[in-house]
Amino acid sequence: MSRSRWYAIRTAPGYQRMAAVDERLPESRRMESIIERNCRKDGFDIFMPSFYKELKHHRTNEIIEKRFPFLVGYAFVNLPRLNFEELRRVDGVVCFLRGANYGPLEFPSATIEALYFAEHERRQAFLYEQHCRKENERHEQIQHLRGQLRKILPKGRKARVSMVDQAERAIDSLSPQIKERVQKIISELNSLTADAAVENLRQAV
Repeated sequence: MSRSRWYAIRTAPGYQRMAAVDERLPESRRMESIIERNCRKDGFDIFMPSFYKELKHHRTNEIIEKRFPFLVGYAFVNLPRLNFEELRRVDGVVCFLRGANYGPLEFPSATIEALYFAEHERRQAFLYEQHCRKENERHEQIQHLRGQLRKILPKGRKARVSMVDQAERAIDSLSPQIKERVQKIISELNSLTADAAVENLRQAV
């Protein structure tokens, strides 16, 4: 079995940005860059250490997940067959990073493994922050919907009766327009609290 032999390539400007979505590719390649897609298409094993950020779209305010390279302008390619000329022909590959002997500089596997580990740690931290943001947004939406129900429903519900239960009991006595509005709020609350992991929150509505 051939051992790994990693070399750094210089990438052309713009080739580290995310490639267009291709539904035919597996989920693991959903956010690959243009240089990664080009190399993999030609059978090369490439590693571009990266980190992720959430950005807000300047027009729609939609939260978008983006991927950026740790090393701007560089990526690593595994060449166990030392087929440098084949890789040079890949669109987006400019040149190899050269060592003191003017040949392509080979990087130890331990260096690549350390970069993989650093990328993994950064990714896990990003996913945790993303989860916290989504949970905060969900909680704020639940509080907003509860507030809407409080304004519509009669005062004086019992402390141990959830607002959703009170709404469901009182809904038949409401006017058709208000009834439709309450049903919509209940539906939204149910969808936000449907996860078994947060079901206890629904009991305190």
